[in-house]
Amino acid sequence: MATYKTVKRECLIDFLKSHSKYSFTVREIAAEMSSDNTIKSVPSESTVYRLMREMEREGTVRRYIDPKNREYVYCLAGNDDIPVNMRCKVCGNVYTVDGETSRRIKEEIVSCGAAVPADSIEFLVKCKNCSE
Repeated sequence: MATYKTVKRECLIDFLKSHSKYSFTVREIAAEMSSDNTIKSVPSESTVYRLMREMEREGTVRRYIDPKNREYVYCLAGNDDIPVNMRCKVCGNVYTVDGETSRRIKEEIVSCGAAVPADSIEFLVKCKNCSE
């Protein structure tokens, strides 16, 4: 199946790149994009669902289940295709670890004799907002 680089798709990818440290539900993506006046072509929620499914199949985004609300959340897949996330055990917000730190964490896991999981790595933390 051909992949078309539509304006809405490019705006969605730009949004995910500019928020690369976070994971979002489709509903959150649509709401955040709608409230951002700098985005030239905001996709509807149904378009975001369709594009996210396509981009997941291509490997452009990663999808996993948020255990807090049992909804799918998405983040942009980097060169390092297995994301390392931190989830606040109080508020449930998810933060994606940057590429270099993610690489070092995976190296440490392997050096301890463990295998890196195939889907994602997640640490439970207490975020800055909940620590105050």
